[in-house]
Amino acid sequence: MNSKKRFNPERLAGAVLLASVLLAGCWEQSASQLVESGKARMQKKEYKAAAVEFKNALQKDASLVEARFLLGKALLESGDVQGAWVELSKARDAGYSNDELVPPMASALIIRGQVEKFIAEYADVDLTVPKRQAELKAALATAYGSQGKYVQARAAADAALQADPDNVIAQLAVARLLLIGGDKQAALAQIDRTLKAHPESPSPWLARAESLQISGADAAETMAAYREVLKRDATSLQAHIGVFNLLWRQRDLAGMDKQLQDLRKALPSTPYVSYFNATLALERKDLKTAQESAQQLLKMSPDSPRFLHLAGMIEYERGAYLQAAAHLGKAVAGASSPVAVRTLLARSLLRAGDPRKALTAVQPLLDAKTPPAPEVYSVAADAYLQSGNAVEAKKMYALAVKANPKDSRGRTALALVDLDAGRTEQAMAELKSVAVDDDSAQAEVLMLMNYLRANQLDKATQVLETLEKKQPDKPIAPYFHARVEMMRGQQQKAREWLEVSAKRAPTYLPAVAALAKLDIDAGKPQAAVARYEKLVASDALSVPALMGLVEARVAAGVKPAEIRTQLEAAIKQFPESDAPRLALANSLMSTREYKAALQVAQEGIARSPENPKFQELLGSVLLAAGDFNQAAQAFSKMAALQPNSVAPIMHMVEVQIARKDAPAAITQLRKVLTIRPGYPPATGMLVTLLARTGKIDDALVLAKEVQAKQPVDPIGWVMEGDLQASKGNRPAAVAAYRSALLKRQAGDIAVKLHRALLDAGQNGDAAKFETDWLSRQPDDPTFTYYLGDRSLAAGDYERAEALLRKSLVKAPQNAVAMNNVAWLMQRAGKPGALEMAEKAQALQPNNAAFLDTTAEIYAAANKLDVALTLQKKALELEPQQPMHRLHLAQYLARNGQKSEARQELQTLSRLGASFPRQEDVQKLLSSL
Repeated sequence: MNSKKRFNPERLAGAVLLASVLLAGCWEQSASQLVESGKARMQKKEYKAAAVEFKNALQKDASLVEARFLLGKALLESGDVQGAWVELSKARDAGYSNDELVPPMASALIIRGQVEKFIAEYADVDLTVPKRQAELKAALATAYGSQGKYVQARAAADAALQADPDNVIAQLAVARLLLIGGDKQAALAQIDRTLKAHPESPSPWLARAESLQISGADAAETMAAYREVLKRDATSLQAHIGVFNLLWRQRDLAGMDKQLQDLRKALPSTPYVSYFNATLALERKDLKTAQESAQQLLKMSPDSPRFLHLAGMIEYERGAYLQAAAHLGKAVAGASSPVAVRTLLARSLLRAGDPRKALTAVQPLLDAKTPPAPEVYSVAADAYLQSGNAVEAKKMYALAVKANPKDSRGRTALALVDLDAGRTEQAMAELKSVAVDDDSAQAEVLMLMNYLRANQLDKATQVLETLEKKQPDKPIAPYFHARVEMMRGQQQKAREWLEVSAKRAPTYLPAVAALAKLDIDAGKPQAAVARYEKLVASDALSVPALMGLVEARVAAGVKPAEIRTQLEAAIKQFPESDAPRLALANSLMSTREYKAALQVAQEGIARSPENPKFQELLGSVLLAAGDFNQAAQAFSKMAALQPNSVAPIMHMVEVQIARKDAPAAITQLRKVLTIRPGYPPATGMLVTLLARTGKIDDALVLAKEVQAKQPVDPIGWVMEGDLQASKGNRPAAVAAYRSALLKRQAGDIAVKLHRALLDAGQNGDAAKFETDWLSRQPDDPTFTYYLGDRSLAAGDYERAEALLRKSLVKAPQNAVAMNNVAWLMQRAGKPGALEMAEKAQALQPNNAAFLDTTAEIYAAANKLDVALTLQKKALELEPQQPMHRLHLAQYLARNGQKSEARQELQTLSRLGASFPRQEDVQKLLSSL
């Protein structure tokens, strides 16, 4: 019988299944095998792969403390410091050996920039393994050295060598101390001895590179040393950082990019991949990418001084100065380069408008035994100048120039101080010298500002031609060209230059803001809103852009409630910024909501008690609310915060004027002029008060002083004209105004001259001047509005409406003109009066006169309920204005509310002859 075996598929399937089970049992590694595999990968410096093995081991057996420890080490070596700290802490809590745990945990603290915590936790720790003890003490020596505690550092270094004399890290710790102590030759000799004894170790090469860099050696030699480190250890993070920083100083963007790729390949998980990427993006002006990378860094290591410093640099470049200051303020405590960090922190605070904190930031550098860098003197000088202390500012600028005679910025700043002190000729000569030597535009900008202030437009144009050649792609020159054209009255040319400026730099805020203002002035506020919306979209964290958008929306007639909602959102988004809070308070004050405005001011003071802006706001709110004593206290506190500023004194003058204490106000104004001679606001106010108190001759002396100090500015002659007019000396007033007009062709001066000619009885000359002026300046809205207002007062309603409408073409935001046109249209029975009145009211919602006009229009349309509501509000805003009360009584009577009408009329009747419309009052009373 044939006994061949037959094929059995079921048996084969069973065999395959059995084999697969057996194979799985053979190939599935145990937890201990995974740990050994991870150790092998650690030996090969495959740290990321090793971490995977240790994680797999812990999944199989979470009690393997060694696997936990090794996972922490692998994560640390691969650059995941935060993850390493978590795993090492778990190993410590599970009782793992201190000898093994301390070195990596210490390294993690140092890498995270927590030097103080490292010293506090490990200064008194001793390990039993000599190698580990030496490494710990060497790390302590470095930590103490970074804090300038050289005695403790030397003791720690000696302890390291005593524990393990042949230990590379201990030997290099001694070398670093020698370097910190200033003995560069001895430090390099120690490093070279270590290098000779351990030629294949990367550590001596790293120490050599760092010492060469600190010693200011040739960059090529330093770079070569770092390259030697990477030959021996491609995963040396310090060497990658060293090479990258050298390339950064050389602005070698291609080299930086290559180093980024090398680091990504060697240590893909290290946060420094993001650090390199952010730095490279910053150099390329790709601020969006730079910011995103910096945010990733801070998520991984929120307390790292190096990462915080970089984040601060990025925010500074973005113009987010408060955010920059927040990052840099955290970085200062542990920064390895406190000069760089403190200086940038001070600059950020200055840009944010806080000179007191800026001075605090650099004071330790100024107090140090070693003289600071020239830049430190410069930033301190800027802070003093912004605080109003010109004397200290000049001292600091002089120190900066002495430390670096070629410092164009310091020389420019000294010239600025001279300008403020009235030494114009000396200052301009220095600025011209700086402009020749310096590639920046600082000197030119200061010259331009001075020429514009002096109305020397031809000289300003000459400077602009030079600046345009120096910076043909920058927005500054076309922006100032626009300012020159604006002063010449050439708005269209100004707009064209501004468009050029904005095209060169779409986020250049001065150009965008100027264009937006032109849009608003042209009656196109929505165009201004669109400009700012575009700017905010490109830079959502720019507070100035956001505030510009708010102002444009106000001009566009957006309701106050919506504006406040936007400002409240801005306060939440930018809690460190003052601007949204100040704007919110001002918005509330504009509608007389003083209680709410007071709360905003008090919240600002609670948040930033040393910020004078909020004391100023508090005083302004209290003054507006009529609480003069409390306002004076607030301004006194402001003065304590700004002891060298005249602003608090000027506010005290406002309080004294509100109290009708003119002598005290005059005394304070003279004090201001002692501190800041020729200060225009104080001079103008003093002239007004002297005239008001009958001291016109004293005021004239002051006006003559202004003319002597500012011979090209018309203000002194305008003052003289006003004073002569008040004395009744009409010919002298006419002569003064003519002199002023020769210095500047301005509509407001033209108005004064025309009025003076009429007052002097020179009607023919006035008519001739009117014709001449309108032929030269046909679009001048100021003069045209003035003529319309005179026609209105004279009862020439048709001409008044025509002139007022013409003025609105060039000044469409003139709410008074709108209101008057609305009244004239209502009087003539023309359609559209209500729309015009409400447009004016939208611009000034709490103007009682505008409410009165709108109420009259509604009453004429027999909409008495609306008319009464508006008229009551007008009377509430101006209870001493009897015409508002008469109109209210008329509307009440027409609405059948005779009792209420009678009550209002009786109040008017008690005014007697002081109210000239008594005949109308009595007539209406008798009809009720």
